[in-house]
Amino acid sequence: MKSLLIKSAIASGVVLSLATFTRPVMAASFAVSIENPTVQTANYSNLVNARVQNFDASTLTTGYSANGFTWADEGTNIGNYQSTLIVDANVYGGAGGTGKYFDVDTKNGSQQSVSTLNLTTAQSYFGLWWSAGDPNNVLTFLSQGKVVQTMTTNDVVNYIANLPNKASYYSNPNSPFKGQNSGEPYAFINFYDVGGTFDQVQFTNIGGTGFESDNHTVATGYKSITGNVVVKAVPESSSLLGVFVIGFVGATSVLTSRVKKKSALQLS
Repeated sequence: MKSLLIKSAIASGVVLSLATFTRPVMAASFAVSIENPTVQTANYSNLVNARVQNFDASTLTTGYSANGFTWADEGTNIGNYQSTLIVDANVYGGAGGTGKYFDVDTKNGSQQSVSTLNLTTAQSYFGLWWSAGDPNNVLTFLSQGKVVQTMTTNDVVNYIANLPNKASYYSNPNSPFKGQNSGEPYAFINFYDVGGTFDQVQFTNIGGTGFESDNHTVATGYKSITGNVVVKAVPESSSLLGVFVIGFVGATSVLTSRVKKKSALQLS
């Protein structure tokens, strides 16, 4: 019996170590929702101190930048982006079909590319127009250098696929690209930090696909969780289970190969 207890304790310690290594136990829980089809902005009336980055400023040039750029709004420093790729609107991105959009650089030869948004002030909401979506996109939210939540867009893909109006989310909704790229969803996603805040967002793409987005929105607070809920906030007592679930989803995403769009920078 004593031997069995020791073995059990060791096994439990190993499992806990693996879970912690995969992702620290959450200090907060997140709820995720999507807006109705063709909506490309956040529900601003529901947000407190909302700020929006649409990547259309004349000071932002297209192409990849390791240093990124500073996000300032009416004289207020919202934060800074690092390792960024800015692309002119095309079939894969650009809210409204014009201007520019944000992409994770997947053309530098690596199999896992990361871009980072460092925020000057702690926020409790983040939203983005997710275009030409796929399940290989990952968002990681951190607070003071510690991970508080990691999410893949696999849940969003599966949620949309089971909607009765799923066809309304597929293909680019904007002229002059309307109806094109019908194999991928386009949706505005809301991320609500329930009972906590974050000061950094990491955008990761696993594999050779793209992670296109626009209208990045942050807010220090929100009135309620709105939109069509994809993932409900998980009680903190269940956060350890979340580690295993998200770790499993991440592993399957890496092992799943898929053919996706032609690189936006290689369009003829």
